[in-house]
Amino acid sequence: MSGPQEPVQAISSGEESLNLDSGSCVAVVGGGPAGSFFSYFLLAMAERIGIDVSVDIYEPRDFEKPGPAGCNMCGGIISESLVQLLATEGIILPPTVVQRGIDSYVLHMDVGTVRIEPPGREKRIAAVHRGAGPRGQIERRWGSFDGYLLNLAVKKGANLVRQRVEDVLTTNGKPRVKTRSGESREYDLLVGAVGVNSGALKFFEQLGVGYKPPGTAKTYICEFLLGQETVEIYLGNAMHVFLLSLPRLEFAAIIPKGDYVTVCLLGQGIDSQLVDSFLKCPEVLRCFPPGWKPPKDFCHCSPAINVTGAAQPYADRMVFIGDSGVSRLYKDGIGGAYRTAKAAVKTAIFHGISADDFRRHYMPTCRALNLDNGIGKIIFMVTTLIQNVKMARKGVLRMTADEQDGETGKQRMSSVLWDTFTGSAPYREVFQRTLHPAFIGRLLYDMMAGSVSVASRIRVKEDIVTLGDLGKVYKEGEIIVRQGDVGDCMYVIQTGKVEVIKEEGGIEVKLAELSDGDFFGEMALFEKDVRSATIRPLGEVRVLTVDRRMFLRKIHDDPSLAFRIMQKMSHRIRELNNELMRLTS
Repeated sequence: MSGPQEPVQAISSGEESLNLDSGSCVAVVGGGPAGSFFSYFLLAMAERIGIDVSVDIYEPRDFEKPGPAGCNMCGGIISESLVQLLATEGIILPPTVVQRGIDSYVLHMDVGTVRIEPPGREKRIAAVHRGAGPRGQIERRWGSFDGYLLNLAVKKGANLVRQRVEDVLTTNGKPRVKTRSGESREYDLLVGAVGVNSGALKFFEQLGVGYKPPGTAKTYICEFLLGQETVEIYLGNAMHVFLLSLPRLEFAAIIPKGDYVTVCLLGQGIDSQLVDSFLKCPEVLRCFPPGWKPPKDFCHCSPAINVTGAAQPYADRMVFIGDSGVSRLYKDGIGGAYRTAKAAVKTAIFHGISADDFRRHYMPTCRALNLDNGIGKIIFMVTTLIQNVKMARKGVLRMTADEQDGETGKQRMSSVLWDTFTGSAPYREVFQRTLHPAFIGRLLYDMMAGSVSVASRIRVKEDIVTLGDLGKVYKEGEIIVRQGDVGDCMYVIQTGKVEVIKEEGGIEVKLAELSDGDFFGEMALFEKDVRSATIRPLGEVRVLTVDRRMFLRKIHDDPSLAFRIMQKMSHRIRELNNELMRLTS
């Protein structure tokens, strides 16, 4: 299994300690999610420890322009785990960027169709356009996701350099960046954060530090303009996934957005014939209006995607993150960019920027992603097997449908499919669930009993909030959290206000009001105890939950996630002490 590889011998000279100090300059080549995440978190962590560093982001593309000029060639799905992590970090994805909140997945096969819903019935998956939108877009109503992240980094203090990098070299032991305009600047740290479709990878490979770009495979992505009303009628707020017995097709999905739908195909040797065969399948045509045919001209591309990690994604004063280093296989590439960016930032700020520092503190994240991708390949091999065996398809359909109807206890197949399709959990965890005897036994039973038909469930829900809203809406008079109940999640306010009420002896005391970006219920993430207060909406409020299990799993890898929570808790304790002093004075 190939992937991120370590050198036989670390290339750090060991003669001096390489660190970032006040006055250090950092170059980030690439302003996509990986580069923006790195810049944002580097500046935030540097500020926390009291050092002043400068960051230049080299990004010639304008994400505010529709079509290829601002496109990052991606399906544009933000997984629910990443949505929760960003909310924990204080990054709330606005409805002006999120074109549609995804609340369910619909699995289509030739043997039937079934909708898979998460237990909380909450919209925690975001469908976005990475750029400003497809080629030929007439009316622009949503912003670019990549542009949004890049603006966050700029607001944090990063300098955006709108020039194309012409060459990267080293002088005096430090990396130097040359642009097409002829400008040249030396840096203390170089961060490679470009995609695998970028020509800049060859500059990194030519540095002679052992870096080799990731292995790739081709995919196919296209955009069809249907109009918001048509998208709502035929696809709703669900992502539509297809397991079809088509040669060379491994995975296919249709993603509803605002006025457009995005079609993504993964497989071996995807060509126009395979695309045409897919779009003519009855299961696919049912997701479009009667008589619909692909237009003669539409926005489409065949980008490369990572299937293995880069060899030696680091050197003295250099680190390669996101697609330049290693990404998640097929799913949650933006989540992979977040993870590698955070790992590189923590290494640079708290340990150093030598090759040995990155080997010891950054590479474990790369190795973990690569190992998990190896397990992911096994899962997709099994998925391909299911596509080709009708009895297996019937078994999966029947088992999932029974779980969604509440006819069985645990949603074993539903959770496996959900996390495989969304990328919200590590492949390792998904694979382990499939090895449970109860999972295997139930699947074998349903395969044998699979001759019973399963009704299609592609109803469009009517109780869902507007397109780009994530989370769940509570109205005035409802209770979000009740004092004395057992809690297992934290809540982050997306929009609106809530009041915090303490009940003692039948008397209510209002402790505080919280609004956009604030969170509550955070103690449930750290200890199993009852809620200490009641939380009620003040008017209509939209709230996103952060799962305890997901948070604890992620905080094990990245303790810095707890910083904002501890900071807010410290602030609340200080406010409480001040109030007590005021009352007793």
